[in-house]
Amino acid sequence: MVKINFIFTIHFHQPIGQLKWVNERVYENSYKLLLDIFKKYADLKFTIHISGPLLMYLRDTFPDWIEEIAKLGDYGTFEFLAGSLGEAILPLLPVEDRLYQVKEYLRFFENIFGFKPKGLWLPERVWEPSLPEPLVRNGIEYVLIDDSTLYRSGRSEPDNYYVWLTEDSGYKLKIFFIDTGLRYVLPWRSSEEVFNYMLSKGSDTSERVIVWGSDAEKFGEWRDREWAVWWLNDFLSKIRVRRDIRMVHPSEYIREYGVKGLLYLPSGSYDKMLEWSSGFFRNFLVKYRESNNMHKKMLWVRKKLLKMPYRDEDAWRHYYLAQCNDPYWHGLFGGIYLSHLRQAVYENYIVAERMAEESIDYYSGEEVLIKTIDFDYDGFNEYLIETPNINLYLKPSDGGTLFEYDVKIKGMEHNIQDTMTRYYESYLENTGFNPDWYRRVSLRIHLWSLDTSLNDWINNTPFKDKSDLATKNYKTIVTSDKKLIMRTIGGYYDGVKRVDVFVEKKLEVLKTGYSVEYTIKNIGGEAIKTKLGIEYHIAPKIDRENKDTSINYITDHKRDIKEKWKGYVDKIVIKTPIYKDIALEQRGFDDIWVSPLNSLARTEKGLKEIFQGIAVMFIKNIVLEPNKEYVFNVKHYIII
Repeated sequence: MVKINFIFTIHFHQPIGQLKWVNERVYENSYKLLLDIFKKYADLKFTIHISGPLLMYLRDTFPDWIEEIAKLGDYGTFEFLAGSLGEAILPLLPVEDRLYQVKEYLRFFENIFGFKPKGLWLPERVWEPSLPEPLVRNGIEYVLIDDSTLYRSGRSEPDNYYVWLTEDSGYKLKIFFIDTGLRYVLPWRSSEEVFNYMLSKGSDTSERVIVWGSDAEKFGEWRDREWAVWWLNDFLSKIRVRRDIRMVHPSEYIREYGVKGLLYLPSGSYDKMLEWSSGFFRNFLVKYRESNNMHKKMLWVRKKLLKMPYRDEDAWRHYYLAQCNDPYWHGLFGGIYLSHLRQAVYENYIVAERMAEESIDYYSGEEVLIKTIDFDYDGFNEYLIETPNINLYLKPSDGGTLFEYDVKIKGMEHNIQDTMTRYYESYLENTGFNPDWYRRVSLRIHLWSLDTSLNDWINNTPFKDKSDLATKNYKTIVTSDKKLIMRTIGGYYDGVKRVDVFVEKKLEVLKTGYSVEYTIKNIGGEAIKTKLGIEYHIAPKIDRENKDTSINYITDHKRDIKEKWKGYVDKIVIKTPIYKDIALEQRGFDDIWVSPLNSLARTEKGLKEIFQGIAVMFIKNIVLEPNKEYVFNVKHYIII
């Protein structure tokens, strides 16, 4: 008789920064349902992983659920898998962080459950060959990864149904492979179809094992609760009495059958992740500049943490939580497009950064520090302006723009510049979507054609910007009084004819923000009739605790955040219920365009419009006469 061993692995995860009402809904729809099922079928054997961020949330919010799960573990129903504290993509991290992410998860888990798991759930199953060392040094004996990684090594299908051994630098690690085909039928097909699929991978010798590993939310959240209860009861009641399919724990299987042999694996993940990342997870850092920004912020903050005279566990914990994988990539779910998740990443990095700076007396009496480094590792230097209250990061090579504006004041940690560029995504074909042709940050200059409208700007109507100033490389100097000056010469193009235009941006640091004086000079021989536009983007603080919140901006009267508006005002104030007011003041412009910056992103519930920030364009309808200077000013700050 054909037989097979079956490992049923359920992955519980919600990211750092998840909306409170989403966590509560998922708990009600899925996690409570699964606990009831586990109790009903406590004689069966399940393998579960609870991510670090979710474990913290459940311990604090639903301790009874954790207590019941622990009891089932003691009873023998569960084998628990470890993870990384922040559910971080381990290969993206510095080597020591890989070690400590797992170490901190194990320590946290042991404080709750009283022991350390021997197996590990690899976040997003992103595997690279260097992972055995940090895992084995933490006492991890086995991991679960996807069979697509096995097949990329040249192995054939039968090899998927055994446990294999791999090593790196002499650190030996056992590997189970999650079966892709089984993920696509369980739980979406009938129990009989699932059983037939499992047995098609079995043998007469009882040595083969098939692994299912996927999200808990498939039961009760992605489809309705009634269906999930019916399906699980049908499936588990039938498998309980079968003799040809045997539910086992991973460690139990290893004890009975050992490993098949030695193999070495290439980098990999599950099939869809490979598709989204073009075969290699790190490609997300190239595709999405915002992802790279968060990753390089991590490296910059880490340098400060390492200078602390002692290891402050609280500071490092914030740092580890900011490495949570969800906001760094995009696939089926919103991922990087979910602004509340990016917000939480920056909050945690900024808290860790401030704690490190205070510990090491980073400023040593100086009010402002300006550093010149290749912050984003693209081969061009950026300028980092740092004060005890704020950070301002500027990129001369990308139009002389401001790409990060951190508030570091305790209790107010926030990156006001955490807005998201709208990228081309394959699912946006035939939707009328025009991707952004530049990164949606601040201080960018445009010379628009006279017929350009607010909608043309925000929706990227082609060929409306008649100059190349928006993305020019700016030469930069720092003055003795800590002002930063960026200058460039660009072209205004009327057909094939070019008129040279000189631009200077002089940035001065304020207590909680900055001001910029813009100088524009036509150094060509002909007058230019244009709409001068200087662009800003603002990421208001999102209330993650309450579902019904309002964000408004104040001009001449109160306006809703969803409202597009144009007109003249000299000051805009953005108000949210949970944060200080954010102000923009201008001098010299005669029109202002204001619009929500929304992206269209794919989620598990279809295409959804997602708020990314407020876009502001200061407009001057102007004739730039030859050799005449025009000066404009904008202040941007928080009101405290």
